[in-house]
Amino acid sequence: MLFSLILSVMPMFVCLFWVILLLSGRERNLSKRYLAFFLSLSVINYFTHAAFFNYEYKLFAFMDNVWVFTSLAGYPLYYYYIRLLTHDVKINWRWSWIVAPSFLLSLFSFVIYFAMSPDELEMFIHGVMYHEAGYTEPYPQLVGLQILRMFLFQIIFIIQVALSVYFGFRLIIRYNKNVRRFYSNTDRKDLSPVKWVLFAFLFASVISLLSNVIGKDFFINKTALLAIPSITHSLFLFFIGYVGYHQDFTIEHFMKDVNDYRNQKTFQEEKENISFKNKITKRQLIQLMEEKKLFTNPELRITDIALILGTNRTYISRIVNEEMETNFCDWINSYRIDYAVNIMNDPKQNHLSALQVSEISGFSSVSAFYRVFKEKQGISPGRYREEKVRFGRVTQQG
Repeated sequence: MLFSLILSVMPMFVCLFWVILLLSGRERNLSKRYLAFFLSLSVINYFTHAAFFNYEYKLFAFMDNVWVFTSLAGYPLYYYYIRLLTHDVKINWRWSWIVAPSFLLSLFSFVIYFAMSPDELEMFIHGVMYHEAGYTEPYPQLVGLQILRMFLFQIIFIIQVALSVYFGFRLIIRYNKNVRRFYSNTDRKDLSPVKWVLFAFLFASVISLLSNVIGKDFFINKTALLAIPSITHSLFLFFIGYVGYHQDFTIEHFMKDVNDYRNQKTFQEEKENISFKNKITKRQLIQLMEEKKLFTNPELRITDIALILGTNRTYISRIVNEEMETNFCDWINSYRIDYAVNIMNDPKQNHLSALQVSEISGFSSVSAFYRVFKEKQGISPGRYREEKVRFGRVTQQG
């Protein structure tokens, strides 16, 4: 009994844990405050589940109407969280319409709830929700309307999951492309972890739909079965909180860097009386990179090169994307990997660790160095060194 109680409240306490951390963290930006709000609604959602699994009939009968809103609003609200990461620097209240279906169905449920007689409410809770014996069809009209509400819930839920995941992916893909065009290091800047959250959303939605189709009462007094949705949702919620808590870089920071570049460009134009409309060639860009070794700066941005050359970042981006057929991040990383390979091939620098090689080459972290090295060379830096040493020994023996 105690274990069942723990399982029923576990998702709720996972949400509370992250709400506290997100609101008390060192960097409480808009997206983190919004995520805390999202998880607060999830607390209400899983509180209703706990009331159901612990036979709190009256509490559940009322909270079930609130649950309709918190459950249906979850996916649209998380989609808007993605917008705050990728597009909107402040909350646009015109997007409130995305929770309209959730609100209207919840209102519909509340109206029926208050219109029901005590006998009808008892029939709905005990006969429909808990499937207890002694309650048979045909049900009264108001009970039938609540059953209709449950059917509409599933239809709206499926539609919202599909739309939220699809448009969420589009926002993340577009944002990641812009980040790779602007920064040479994208560690902790792109939103690849959030993409995995969307995959988790799909998985969690399947579990939720199966639970609704089977009926939540199926899991009552079956601790082993209750553990499946409880642990699944707890891990899913923990993943959401963990990713959101560690996602410090958002569109706010991106736009700040873009605006800083514009201000520097304006200042430089006025001070030096130059125009940033000068076009440059691919050869000039490559020559600058090879002579100045700008790629060794881990924080190098495309705007830094634009300011050095006295040109617009759009021209540089067009050369990299169209003529070199790559993006700024991959182009710079190619130089960094070539530089790292030269260091690793130099016998005089064999004493350098992988961390030192990554720092000298311009990577912001050794993990990024390992990832990009394997992408470009097909093997890890450690394996590359082992094969180089082995090849050297064979050469000496020959």
